[in-house]
Amino acid sequence: MHPPTRLLAVVALGACTLAPVAGQTRTEPAPALIDSLAGRDSFDRYCAPCHGITATGDGPVAPGLRKRPADLTRLSAKERGTFPRERVRELLAGTGRAIPAHGSSAMPVWGPIFRAFESDARARARIASLVAYLESIQLPAATR
Repeated sequence: MHPPTRLLAVVALGACTLAPVAGQTRTEPAPALIDSLAGRDSFDRYCAPCHGITATGDGPVAPGLRKRPADLTRLSAKERGTFPRERVRELLAGTGRAIPAHGSSAMPVWGPIFRAFESDARARARIASLVAYLESIQLPAATR
């Protein structure tokens, strides 16, 4: 991993480990990676600080960002009812991107960050679980 990517990994994981989620308070830093590979657990740890526990873009870090985080519950609705599974996986994994971010440049690409701290196979499993979780929380087009 290139030094700038490693630095990005440390900064991104540091921000997520320091951001309290769902009313939690922290007295000591949390470990960089959680043991669980469950999509919901990874979402709560790495995505909810910005996207919110409901995935609608209202996490506790969101007010400090230049651009509001995406509402991740509406991805299928924006694609006429089809969840863009491969595009979401690629965005999370960081494949095919020239810059180390997806969405706005403020959002880290999680694939290289996860690989900095765990095996490639485990990082792929974590990303696959995150994609499946995001697919499971999609709202119908007429909702909201």
